[in-house]
Amino acid sequence: MMEIQNTTILASTVAGRKDALVQAWLARVLESYAPQTSRFLAQDSDAFRNPIGHTLQQSLAALLDELLGEMNVERVKPLLDGIVRIRAVQDFTASEAVAFVFALKQVVRDEVRSQGQERGEVDDLAVLDARIDELALLAFDLFMRCREQLYEVKANEARRRVPVLERVRERSRERSDPSSR
Repeated sequence: MMEIQNTTILASTVAGRKDALVQAWLARVLESYAPQTSRFLAQDSDAFRNPIGHTLQQSLAALLDELLGEMNVERVKPLLDGIVRIRAVQDFTASEAVAFVFALKQVVRDEVRSQGQERGEVDDLAVLDARIDELALLAFDLFMRCREQLYEVKANEARRRVPVLERVRERSRERSDPSSR
């Protein structure tokens, strides 16, 4: 994976405004939820009272660090997995579930513009965009793996129910048929 040189204007702009970028990125992610849910997820970052909000805040910050640094896949996967698993069990399509990764592109551009450094970073933005795209593809793979596991669990549960339902039906027939006594 590509490493962004820390000497670039973009990297220093982004790294110097990391907290603001994470908050803006989190706000974009929360827009995908209903307003009441979004407010709740943003309010409390306690891991026990609000595990989803906590996971989002912690993982997005760490993902931004990885995007600006080595982008070690072994560190990135569990961070992405935490977010993707949450979104996989919610009512999101695959594209909606991984859209949070792409939201970072606009967040970075907005930050660069607000710092008045729009033009000199075209190459840096291209590198960052490519890394974000890699992150999105990894998120998509993780999402699909989660959904496959969910469908497998549901199928296994359905298979376990069939014998139980057959026994219930058999008992019901025995009770309703007076000749079987």
